[in-house]
Amino acid sequence: MSLNSLPPLVFKSFIGFDELFDEISRINHNKNSNYPAFDVIKTDEKNYEINLALAGFNENEIEIVSMQNILSITGKKNQNNVQNIIHKGIALRPFEKKFNLDPLMEVTEAILSQGMLNIKLFKRDPVIIQPKKIEIKTT
Repeated sequence: MSLNSLPPLVFKSFIGFDELFDEISRINHNKNSNYPAFDVIKTDEKNYEINLALAGFNENEIEIVSMQNILSITGKKNQNNVQNIIHKGIALRPFEKKFNLDPLMEVTEAILSQGMLNIKLFKRDPVIIQPKKIEIKTT
């Protein structure tokens, strides 16, 4: 189902959600790669983890950037080591994985250990916005 197939009434009820609808549309049209394999884990109400299987990569070949609520993880293997490989079963191709983060989410730590990249995320408490009464002026 595409966003175009939704009744116009749905869009009339939501003001200022253009970016959300655009993102839903992008997700619908883009086929995300399954490489590298990953898990997203909610450890408690405020803490999350993303685990990526990155066998064969070292910390100098991986870049993690968090910007404007998008967490981007890229990897490019340095192919300096030419060996006489009889069977190549470990994928070492370049990758880019992106995750959309809640605006309150922040990355607290990234650890690469035994071929697994573990990224820890923390969700800050929201600032409570009090209702604002709008004064009506007359002319």
